[in-house]
Amino acid sequence: MKIIGVSGRDRSGKDTIAELLMQHGWFGYSGGDAVRRHAMERHANEPDPLSVKNMTETSNWLRTKYGPDVILREAITEYEKAQKAGGKYKGLVTFSVRAPIEADFVLEHGGELIWAEASDEVRLQRRLDNIRDGEARVTMEEMLAQEALQADPQPGIPREVQMDLNYVKSKATKVIENNGNDLREFKDKAEKMLGLTE
Repeated sequence: MKIIGVSGRDRSGKDTIAELLMQHGWFGYSGGDAVRRHAMERHANEPDPLSVKNMTETSNWLRTKYGPDVILREAITEYEKAQKAGGKYKGLVTFSVRAPIEADFVLEHGGELIWAEASDEVRLQRRLDNIRDGEARVTMEEMLAQEALQADPQPGIPREVQMDLNYVKSKATKVIENNGNDLREFKDKAEKMLGLTE
């Protein structure tokens, strides 16, 4: 199985990279979407069920209840079902890679681990310009404080069920910078780096 993992902090461009790969024949699975579905249920009574804090709590809960590799297993299962149903996919692209077990699996199977990089200022502005249902407006300080919960394992919770973005970034095989406002320019750069251009 060919596999590519895509990671990055919130609003860094990882979904755009995954969408490009899907347009070029890869099967895509969004771990972020899976966690969002559960977070909407677990935090339905809060004004911001999809805050980074709530998403982190939900991800830790999922991994504790179903195993550290629960999101990875679901991605592979969905890919295999799609292939058996007649799909002619080049491979699996799993995006929103957040946990060491996911990054390690990609690399151990000869895959690429792509990191989308954007500055905090750019990411905050994108977030404020495109607030999803279930999110609230945040300040820079609030955004960074919430993201710190995903950057390194937190005390009092088993390491293996937590996200560790600093670890994932350190394992990246390619880094694609996305600090501009020109979406076409970013896509062109990503396609070139990923070898998707003719």
